Amino acid sequence: MARWDPWSDLFTLQNELARWVNDTYNGTPLLTAGGARGGTAVVPTTYLPLDIRQTDREFVIEASIPGFSSEEVEITADQGVLTLRGERKVDETQAEGTYLRRERARYSFVRQMTLPSDVKEEEIRATFQNGVLTVHLPRVEAPAPRRIPVGIEAEAAPQVLEAGTAKS
Repeated sequence: MARWDPWSDLFTLQNELARWVNDTYNGTPLLTAGGARGGTAVVPTTYLPLDIRQTDREFVIEASIPGFSSEEVEITADQGVLTLRGERKVDETQAEGTYLRRERARYSFVRQMTLPSDVKEEEIRATFQNGVLTVHLPRVEAPAPRRIPVGIEAEAAPQVLEAGTAKS
């Protein structure tokens, strides 16, 4: 006979309610992907928070994506839209034992943003280190303002009209 633990039921209820609220109101869409056994599985898509900095030379986007490798991240720039996409797959191989709880599920993220018009799309580069993705978006150099000298207009020499002498 197993002993009833009310805390276990409470935590299970709390987890189920949190999952339901997140799925319903968090705006995180669900993707359908091929499951491990050939069926379809629902893969939650996670919202990817970003930090965006601007300097005179570039925009820098930083995103924390722990648990991903650089091979699982895809970055594309097409017609003024930057897309950051990734999918982490859970290792289905099990060395030994049985899972009592498994919360690290397969999930993905997709984030798109419109690029400013002064970004050089062909020179975008990205690095991935310690779970932080950094994307560098070089900016087109703004043309320096051209100084136009202001001169003094040459004054026309005053004309002197001589009055003729009148003969009477």
